Amino acid sequence: MDAFQQHMLDAYHAARRGESAPPAPGAGDLRAMREVRQWREFMAVVDERAAARRARRAALTRFLRPRAGAVADGRAPGRRARSGVGHRLLPSGLPRAGRRA
Repeated sequence: MDAFQQHMLDAYHAARRGESAPPAPGAGDLRAMREVRQWREFMAVVDERAAARRARRAALTRFLRPRAGAVADGRAPGRRARSGVGHRLLPSGLPRAGRRA
């Protein structure tokens, strides 16, 4: 028995009992498709926000807890220090503009 035959049987039984007939098969399909599309759009927004939160949390974790092999001065392993004497201070001993000593 297909959906249409089942609907006809249910409508017949409802009419004999004096009840209203059930909705026809496929009557709510468009509404259901719209709701599914709306749900997917909502989940895309939520997932994007969750991904952004995970990325921020990972960056904060990397900042607060450096890897085990990190050098004591905060540089990553294998990264060279700047060459030259006084790379943070001008010859006069004052810090460069825009940088904090």
